[in-house]
Amino acid sequence: MRIAALTDIHAASDPLQLALTAARREGFDRMLILGDLLTYGVQPLETLELVQGAAARDGAILISGNHDMLYRGSPAAESYRAALPDWLRESVDWTAAHIPPGGMAAFDWRESWSLGPLFAAHANPFDYGDWRYIRSTQEAEEAAAALAARGFLYGLFGHVHRHRRYDCAAATIFTLASLGQPRDDGDRTPKWAMIEVRGDFVTVESRDIDFDPEDQVHAIRATTLSPATQERLCRFFA
Repeated sequence: MRIAALTDIHAASDPLQLALTAARREGFDRMLILGDLLTYGVQPLETLELVQGAAARDGAILISGNHDMLYRGSPAAESYRAALPDWLRESVDWTAAHIPPGGMAAFDWRESWSLGPLFAAHANPFDYGDWRYIRSTQEAEEAAAALAARGFLYGLFGHVHRHRRYDCAAATIFTLASLGQPRDDGDRTPKWAMIEVRGDFVTVESRDIDFDPEDQVHAIRATTLSPATQERLCRFFA
């Protein structure tokens, strides 16, 4: 089973389009979008249209992330939004004003997905709404123990915007790089991944997207976002 996995798009529709084209050219059996469609980037409507197309054309499975929750309306979302720093809350509000009402409700959202030995979610294997990051060996070990307790050998997650593999005692943890807001030190290249599941074995290969981050900087600068927020958002592409 070959799974094309895309995550943390963050309203960067140009890298998303390139990733979809590349995945379709390479071929896959399933497509998995691990959440965070919006915020930070400034192409929200175009992003939603592309994801709708992927759901219709490719049967893409959508996993809800913390940023997706913000646009779907719930007490938990309001509480989460209120705790955000001012610049990030401005990005959320700007995004909400640039998508149709109920635009995020059109998707068939899932909290997680699994296939054989593999469990996938946006952030981690804990309960939905627990947005702890997996950024260290200790955090990976805790996640691996939770996976093993549920009978899984591998975990696949986004959220951290960094491609990592942790071979833990209880299970193997993969975190994926992002299409929007790449955060790997020294490598701000947008990426997607090809996963292969063969029996009890899972492999993950990262795929680079040939994309100039300056394009995102120019798009951010052209918005009505405040200069301070523009500066914060542009830092991720510098």
